Amino acid sequence: MVESLNKTVEYAIKVNSMITPNDPKPGVMALGDNGLEYRANNGVGFIQVPWANITLIRAQIMGKKHVRGFFVDLDDGRSLNFVASDAIPALRVMRDHLGSDKLVRTKTIGRTVAKWWHNKFGKKTEA
Repeated sequence: MVESLNKTVEYAIKVNSMITPNDPKPGVMALGDNGLEYRANNGVGFIQVPWANITLIRAQIMGKKHVRGFFVDLDDGRSLNFVASDAIPALRVMRDHLGSDKLVRTKTIGRTVAKWWHNKFGKKTEA
């Protein structure tokens, strides 16, 4: 059995870990005083990340208010993807530990295509 990273858990949420996109693993994410922990409901799956190792949290926002999930970017270059039905309270706890400057929106496909279109076909000024 793996020892817990946190002494106290501030918030726990049911999430799906999208480490392998073809096989999402349901589990529980616990946010506590020392970091983020994920435990799979069945099978192998356990992730512990201290707050100091998280460089960025990228929220996947659909529409104006619905948060589908979030990416956790680590200092070693890895990115973990979690999907939750109601991720807003979890993001609030993460903001309390990391600061609001480390929480950002992910770029949507529409915004990415619009930027490409503007760069490719936008008005160009002659020098």
